[in-house]
Amino acid sequence: MANQLLDAAFIQDECLSAPLPQDWQHLPEAALGKRRWFWLGLTLVVLLALVALIVLSEGELALYAILGLVLLFGFLLQLWLPLQLTRTRFLLRRQDFLLESGVWWRQAVLIPLTRVQHVTVSQGPLQKQFGLATLKVFTAGGLQAEAALSDIDYELAQSLCQQLSQLIPQEERADAA
Repeated sequence: MANQLLDAAFIQDECLSAPLPQDWQHLPEAALGKRRWFWLGLTLVVLLALVALIVLSEGELALYAILGLVLLFGFLLQLWLPLQLTRTRFLLRRQDFLLESGVWWRQAVLIPLTRVQHVTVSQGPLQKQFGLATLKVFTAGGLQAEAALSDIDYELAQSLCQQLSQLIPQEERADAA
């Protein structure tokens, strides 16, 4: 039996380097708006709590410093979110599902479709407002999702869920039933 890792067809068809950059799909612009609203809301809650503490403690200087740090964090986060959005990409191929994410710590997940057990699509209230969803892919041998793709278009998440479900090998679907 030939080593499939050295087979040229395998390398062209199955390796991470095979997809062309234009084949990758990215998160939609709506994901940036949703993430900004989420973090803005969280920052406002923290700011209100800090302002209340400053008023109750009669203007402690340390609380003003913390307030400044929270404002700086909120500003830096607004710069970080677009980077995070552009660095997340995914690709569904005939044999596998690829997901890359991360700005400083890059993570690449390759899930062979033969290992996929089931796929779920979920939508939180803020995601629903922006027409987004989270796709989770579960594989054999794990209770946690192998890959979670947050803030993709809801219709695309539904389509990927259907496609991934149809690509699950038939014998595994029969065993699950």
